[in-house]
Amino acid sequence: MAARKALSNLLQPLAGFILDAGLSANELHGLIRESIIRSVRDRQMEVAGRINISGIAASTGIPRAEISRILSLRPEVTSSTDDQQATNRILSVWHEDPEFTTPNGQPADLRIFGRGKTFDSLVRNYGRGIPTRAMLDELSRGGAVEVLSSQKVRAKSELAVAIGVSPRAIRVFGERATELLSSMLNNMRSPERSRFIANIEGATVLRSALPLIRKEVASKGAEFLAGIQDNLLNGPFIKHTKHATNAAYRVSVTVFYHEASRVIESAQKKTITRRNFRRAPKIP
Repeated sequence: MAARKALSNLLQPLAGFILDAGLSANELHGLIRESIIRSVRDRQMEVAGRINISGIAASTGIPRAEISRILSLRPEVTSSTDDQQATNRILSVWHEDPEFTTPNGQPADLRIFGRGKTFDSLVRNYGRGIPTRAMLDELSRGGAVEVLSSQKVRAKSELAVAIGVSPRAIRVFGERATELLSSMLNNMRSPERSRFIANIEGATVLRSALPLIRKEVASKGAEFLAGIQDNLLNGPFIKHTKHATNAAYRVSVTVFYHEASRVIESAQKKTITRRNFRRAPKIP
């Protein structure tokens, strides 16, 4: 139960990253299975020097045929386009299907409702049962489409990702999160030789004091990291030769600052007026 609760808490911010990066729940499910399989494989190689498919199946509960298939593929090609978010599937068809593009290959501006090739027909054919209005609202919320005054909709992006998310930000997130979780996992497995992680929890503070706290943490953190960097690069324990006699380890130090907001004040909540769109009347 403790492990389930800890994992549930861990998956909450991870779910936010998944949605912001334009991934789907199916892709997360597939990546978790792949990661578990590769983790057990790496343990086997470390301990026994060989891979045992039946042993991986016993540890994970995943069928041996699926394990063999995953291990035979490169990590970047194991996912399927069928696992995409429905929003990204719609955008993909809109950008690639000649029926929904202009003669020069660009996504056409589509009438929301009506006859012929419309946004409504696009969603009905490729949205897997999701209502047209719900799809339009989700794509508009993320800035992937723009609703024009003529009740047409224009594609603005090939992927439905959160505004401000970039490949570099995603890479930094992955690197920092991996380092932090790896250190904490090592501490849990071997407390007697744990890697050092310190945590300071303060009392609840007023919002007006947060800028000052951030400034202090940034200043003190920069000074601390500058001193550590000097020690790591120029200290006597650094081996500067190409062939070190002992095994070399890559070391990194990160200063982490976190704000946990408690309740969103009602005054901050914004009411968004929903614009209505009319379907074209059917002609008998």
